[in-house]
Amino acid sequence: MKQIILISLFIFAATLRAEELPPAQQILEFARAQLPKQPIRMNGSLKERAPNGFVKKELSIEMDLNWGADPANATYRIRDEKSGLFHPSEAREAGAIATATNEVAWQTLEIQWQPAGPDFQYSENGTDVTNFNPDAEIAGLGVTWADLSFSFLWTSEAETLKTDDKLGQECFVISIPRGENRLLLWIEQETGRMLGAREETSSGKMLKEIKVVSVKEFDDLWMVKDLDIICPAENRRTALRIDTVEKIAQ
Repeated sequence: MKQIILISLFIFAATLRAEELPPAQQILEFARAQLPKQPIRMNGSLKERAPNGFVKKELSIEMDLNWGADPANATYRIRDEKSGLFHPSEAREAGAIATATNEVAWQTLEIQWQPAGPDFQYSENGTDVTNFNPDAEIAGLGVTWADLSFSFLWTSEAETLKTDDKLGQECFVISIPRGENRLLLWIEQETGRMLGAREETSSGKMLKEIKVVSVKEFDDLWMVKDLDIICPAENRRTALRIDTVEKIAQ
């Protein structure tokens, strides 16, 4: 009887803890509130490295971020500095329409995070492309446009799974659908910082891990500066490294 009572108390306590977890939208709103409100320009690179450290592919990247605007918006410009070309364009879904050629020298993505959802305007070589897919990988590097832009912080579909320790900090774990898979986010409880993310299948197999390498502070607010994107099945590792960060005069 004593054992049954203890088991019942354990189940009750676990249920109570689950009910006390804040809803995912509240946590994501808290995370967004910590992003810099001042318009910012960041310049850096995306590099895919072979297991021996050799750089297989390198893209230059420029980001104009205006998260304090209404609505929040951002512009991303990416160019292949080594070959000068993306071929083919991974950002197009089957049947997408573009008047640009298949030889893509640069890609531009403009986003506005509207209440009804993000509004994407994507172009190649200055020509608009329809049927843009934000979950498409950028030049096959393992990182998607949604990852790069942190669009998952604005998602309307999310669930708080549990609390967990990440890098020695107490975090909420948020689950976000991504097709047949799901994206897990670790959001620090006290500061609202994202400390890591992982995409996995419905059975829990890890497809991709996003590691936060460094964070940049702006007036006691935060933003991720450097990331590592690891795809273990392909033995692939891509690094996002930011070289310069500057405020844009308004």
